[in-house]
Amino acid sequence: MQDLQGKVVLITGASSGIGRATAELMATKGAQVVINYNSNEKGATETVQAIREQGGDCIAIHADVTKKEQVEAMVQEAVSVYGAVHVLVNNAGGGVKQSTFMDMTEELWDETYALNVKSVLLCSQAILKDMLPRKSGKIINLSSAAARIGGAGESMHYASTKGAVNTMTIGMSREFVEHGIIVNGVAPGMVETPFHDKFAPGDNRLERLVASVPMKRAATPLEIAEVICFLASDASNYIVGETITVSGGR
Repeated sequence: MQDLQGKVVLITGASSGIGRATAELMATKGAQVVINYNSNEKGATETVQAIREQGGDCIAIHADVTKKEQVEAMVQEAVSVYGAVHVLVNNAGGGVKQSTFMDMTEELWDETYALNVKSVLLCSQAILKDMLPRKSGKIINLSSAAARIGGAGESMHYASTKGAVNTMTIGMSREFVEHGIIVNGVAPGMVETPFHDKFAPGDNRLERLVASVPMKRAATPLEIAEVICFLASDASNYIVGETITVSGGR
C-alpha cells in the first residue's frame, strides 16, 4: 500500500532527524529523493551515501528555504534532474532558541516565523508551479503537537508557528484539491532528534517532557517517517486537509 515507486520526493531539512529518516525510508519504498539542506552539508552527504549504499536514487541540493530565489532554484534543479516532483515534505524548521513572552525580541519572532511558516509558503509555491499543470501531487507539512498546548516552557513562539502551519494545511488543501493536489500534515510530539539539543541545550528538556507522555518515551524519527510515508502513498488518497498527531498519547 505504501509503494512509492516512480515518485520523486523533495524533503526540506533532510540532513538529520525526521527529515533524514524520511528520506532513507522513502528511498527503500522506491522513491527518488531530493534532500534539501542549508547549514548541515555533512549530514546531507551522509544521508545521500546511506541511501545510495542501499541502492537508492537521491541527490542533495543546498537552499535556504527562507529565501525565495534559493527555493525556486532548488525546485528547478530537482525538476531538471528527475523531470517532476510528485511529493513535497515541508520538514525544515526549528525553535531557534527559547524565550519567555516578555523577553521575546522582534528579531527572534521574525526568524522563527521565517523558518517555520514562510518556508512552507515559499517551498509550496515553487513546487505547485510543477504540480498544477500535471494536476497531481502531494504536499505534507510538518507541524508539532506543541501547537495544541501553546508550547512547553519558553517556546510559545515556536508553538504559534506550528499553529499557523496547521491553518495553512487546511487552507491549502481546500484551494488545491480540485486541481488534484492533496495537502496534509503531521504533528509530532516528543522525538529523539537534535532539535531539543539545539533549542534547549543542557536543561534535560526531553527527559522532563517525556514524563507527560502516556507511552513514557519519545518517538524515534523513523516512527514519524512512517506516517509521512503513509501520507505520501496512494494509501492516503482520500485524506485531505488533516494533520495527524503522533505523540504517544500526549
